[in-house]
Amino acid sequence: MFLFFGVIAGALALAVILGGDVRRLSQIRVRRPELLLGAFGVKVVVALLGFSHAPAVIALARPLNVLGAVLLLVVVWLNRHLPGALLFGAGLSFNLVALLAFGGRMPVLLPDGIGGGSPALAALRQGLDPLHVVLSSPHGLWFIGDILTIPSLNGHYSVVSAGDVLMAAGIAWLILRVGLRRPAPRPAYRPTA
Repeated sequence: MFLFFGVIAGALALAVILGGDVRRLSQIRVRRPELLLGAFGVKVVVALLGFSHAPAVIALARPLNVLGAVLLLVVVWLNRHLPGALLFGAGLSFNLVALLAFGGRMPVLLPDGIGGGSPALAALRQGLDPLHVVLSSPHGLWFIGDILTIPSLNGHYSVVSAGDVLMAAGIAWLILRVGLRRPAPRPAYRPTA
């Protein structure tokens, strides 16, 4: 999540520094916004179910996690005309394949020494995280899972997938292309005689 917030903030700042107008982002028209809201709604439900730590609830969260990704992929396809949409969709497709290969959860391969005594990591290792499954060693399609380590400002680390990086690049491309687009010139006013 930190990756996406960082990329969005960085792309917005870069667009402004380069003389763009990020207010143009409000002019983007998304096709089938109800599907987009549904995808985010499903993802929120999955995140809330994760607080339960009950095995039956976690089992319910896994197919919902896949459903949320599929809905979002449909929205991306319907809006493939937008700058960065196909790049975002490629990353989302990688993540969806990883989810399907690991039973609705994103595989995580942690480098040695990452995580320490984190409660989130403890829940992950106990199988109580509905969104992720920790791998003790590389197997299957592990290489499209969360394997890339990104340090954060507070000394902790985030682990992201190549799909996450592609999705973030797609978001940055959208922000920069729309924010830096020059407005069409207005026709000159010519008084009628």
